[in-house]
Amino acid sequence: MDGIQFSAQDFYRSIEDELAARDVPRLNVTRVEYHEGSLLSDKRIYLRLARERLAFDVCAAPFGKGYFFSLRFVELPRGGWLKLAAILAAIFLVLTFANSLLARANISWAAVIAIIVFALFVLWGIKQTRDNSTQSRDERGVPPPSLFPGAMPDFDSFFLNLPIIGEWCERYRKDTYYRHDTRLMYLTLITEIVKKKVEEVTAAKGVMLLRGYEYNPIFGELYKPVTSTTGSKDKEP
Repeated sequence: MDGIQFSAQDFYRSIEDELAARDVPRLNVTRVEYHEGSLLSDKRIYLRLARERLAFDVCAAPFGKGYFFSLRFVELPRGGWLKLAAILAAIFLVLTFANSLLARANISWAAVIAIIVFALFVLWGIKQTRDNSTQSRDERGVPPPSLFPGAMPDFDSFFLNLPIIGEWCERYRKDTYYRHDTRLMYLTLITEIVKKKVEEVTAAKGVMLLRGYEYNPIFGELYKPVTSTTGSKDKEP
């Protein structure tokens, strides 16, 4: 946009409000700073919208007397070495304390493992019973109350962003239909919301954005959606 200035923070807040109204699950919204150039240069604030290790970095900033918007899709690098060290230290302390208690009570680890396995089977049985009972909903179509009310913590995002553990989880966890569908929903929804907010801002300022490919009318036809059909040579497609 030429000759127009406005607050980037207001633009970021409008995106945050839209996402809050849509209640996008497991979305982590933060502000991050990047240097404009070297380490001694000024910093520019970006809006980061992250889900697991997939994130969008949104920027709204002036350029001379003009203004520009950018939207980048990034795969977040794994960090959290301090978190991993804290987890390992906590596991070590718990096992040491548990071993001390078991030694005093004269109980073997085999008995403890057997109890844990039995408890897991009981919980699995309760879950299967509840899953089967969801077929018989009440007259309002509401399923029976959950054994564990409330939303589960986002363990996926936590473990996927850890070093070593995250690589193992990403390699061996099952990529279900639901994970795939919600990932596509997240990628599509964020893109559309940001574009919508940009168009609202520019329309309020009386400016119409020009798409990048419109500067090259020769190639404009390549960007238009087309419908292709299949069929044999003997039949009309």
